[in-house]
Amino acid sequence: MNKKFKLSDIVNIRSGMVVPKTVNNDEDQLTDAYVRMIGTSDYSDDGVLRKDLEANVLIKPAIEKNFLQENEILFNSKGRRFFAARFQNEYSYTIASASFLVLTIASPEVLPEFLVWYLNHPDTLKIFDSKMNTQVMPSITKQELGELDIIIPNFATQKQIINLDSLKKEQIALQKRLIVLKENFINTVTYKKLKNEQ
Repeated sequence: MNKKFKLSDIVNIRSGMVVPKTVNNDEDQLTDAYVRMIGTSDYSDDGVLRKDLEANVLIKPAIEKNFLQENEILFNSKGRRFFAARFQNEYSYTIASASFLVLTIASPEVLPEFLVWYLNHPDTLKIFDSKMNTQVMPSITKQELGELDIIIPNFATQKQIINLDSLKKEQIALQKRLIVLKENFINTVTYKKLKNEQ
């Protein structure tokens, strides 16, 4: 039987950090005293973290306890694009910017991929739609996110949902690739036709 919880019952939520970035973007010239800070713009529309993120923040004692751990969930809680992404240790010594709320799963009954799927589901995001219309800079507080209702099925069902979602994403990626190939083909054919008729 599915169990219903408040999100705060199954995760610990902390805020991302407010720290200045360095003006030096050349990682080769930075010392080991610099770490990476992930921001909203570092994720694609598909929720994929870019692969060229450079060290950009000077390390301080307060930063060390906020290093992201594998399977923590980043929830973008500010701006006009609410989304969740799982941190998969893509980078070592990394922190989240203040635009994120960081969720650490505290329940053994929840798979991180399932939680990301749930938070990104259109029906979940609809709960926060009013923010888009009533706030100049939409934002979700820790308390508001913690009050979110979440239904937790058994592991088998969670895995089925994760697999179906993965297949859906693969299909969308293939469809996008097919559209690009068709566009390139049509552009090539029409341009050749133009050149041949000169």
